[in-house]
Amino acid sequence: MRPLVSIITPLFNRADIIHETANSIFCQTYSNWEWVIVDDGSTDSSWEIVKEYTVKDERVKVFTRERGPKGACTCRNIAVEKSSGEYLIFLDTDDLLATFCLEQRVKNMNENPECDFVIFPMLLFKSKPDDLKILWNIDSDQDDIQRILIGDPVCQGTGTLWKKESFIKVGFWDESLLLWQDIELHLRSLLLNVKYIKLLSLKPDVFIRTSDLSLSRTGYHSIEKWRSRKKVLLNTIRSIIAENKLAIYNSGLKFMFLDIFLNGVNSGYLIEANSFLRECSHYEVLNNKEISQYNNYILFRKYKLYRVPFLQDVLFKNLTKNYPINNLNKIPFTKPIDL
Repeated sequence: MRPLVSIITPLFNRADIIHETANSIFCQTYSNWEWVIVDDGSTDSSWEIVKEYTVKDERVKVFTRERGPKGACTCRNIAVEKSSGEYLIFLDTDDLLATFCLEQRVKNMNENPECDFVIFPMLLFKSKPDDLKILWNIDSDQDDIQRILIGDPVCQGTGTLWKKESFIKVGFWDESLLLWQDIELHLRSLLLNVKYIKLLSLKPDVFIRTSDLSLSRTGYHSIEKWRSRKKVLLNTIRSIIAENKLAIYNSGLKFMFLDIFLNGVNSGYLIEANSFLRECSHYEVLNNKEISQYNNYILFRKYKLYRVPFLQDVLFKNLTKNYPINNLNKIPFTKPIDL
């Protein structure tokens, strides 16, 4: 059984590196794939480059985004709608596939037909796939939803191979988000009780580029991206309450709130951070002592008391003293790397 795999890629101004991604696809040992690219209005030569790929290989299919909103998630969803494959892999233009990636993923998905998606290991890199030798993450005994909430997700968007029908059932990517799109997708999917397995003992088959210039990192502290993070948490809280699982995940929700709240207050979004605090208080995620501490921190920043180093250290350390320790992007990979 050699089902068609649709490689889904949003494209925006990647003329400088798209050839690296393309080469990693053209070198796949598994040949039954299609590469579906949706351009988001590139102003460099990206569009012309991918159009040339369609001439060289009929498996490459390119489209332009013809509806709003602008963004990678809209492009991904359009690509899924245009795709013909039974399985989906989401690949951004700065990341690379190992030559055996599709072969490994299809084999294991075929062996686990009950799964909606399967999770595979990934490595981080800067310039060359084997230059960092750091795993995206490792498995643990902790609940996977809890791991996402505390900033320790077992994978990101490219770490999965989805059944297309399952991805459609969970509701596609959230096109309103400018950040945390894969976090939101995975939280939503897990809370919908999808079936999946983690095969992190296999060889890493995707290489994730680390760069401050990535589209998700550009303007990371902007108010628009902060609002996306806030939306992800509030929607997740509502879903968890609807499943009557607040007691199970409350500690993780507290951490995610703290992370977003501190970023908002420290970025000067005091009014919105205060509103965010009230919303989370309404859902009883926070206790009275915590609410009081967060209100004090807003006042602390409002009156610029952070200019007193001692006060800043004491208050910040008090808020973050229970930060969980995670393994994200920290675990060295010591085995030989197959490219």
